[in-house]
Amino acid sequence: MTEEKADGPKVKVGFIFIMCNDVGEIRHFYTDLLGMNEVAFFGDENFGYINYKCEGFEFMFFHTGTKMPVIDKWTWQPGYDGGEYHAISWAIAIPEKSFGDVVEKLKRENVKLFSDKPEWRQGSYWGFSVMDPMGNTVEVYTMPAEKPSSTEWL
Repeated sequence: MTEEKADGPKVKVGFIFIMCNDVGEIRHFYTDLLGMNEVAFFGDENFGYINYKCEGFEFMFFHTGTKMPVIDKWTWQPGYDGGEYHAISWAIAIPEKSFGDVVEKLKRENVKLFSDKPEWRQGSYWGFSVMDPMGNTVEVYTMPAEKPSSTEWL
């Protein structure tokens, strides 16, 4: 861990902007399936956005009428044995009591799954990697209060 300089600037990430092809599809994935709380939504054929306020920053997806390529490869992340594509990706924490329900929702939808069930990862959490509508790798995970007796998801 590095020490912060007393005379240095205090830096805070306010927004992360991500382009997408359809804010409605993004809304369904992040709001309906993952349960994220949206702050603002505007859907239009030529311009649209959806905003999620996260702890410490805001996560925004924009559509400007320009078709973006959809990623078809799994992005490398440190938590799982997969993904050789090197690009931005993220992990979203799901409360332990909701995790199983979120996994089942994702499995019922037309969501690309890395595996058919959550994996016990790095000896400390359940991870379930999926792709959002733009092909971004998203690790949905939960950190249980106690290590499970079995590390095989039932």
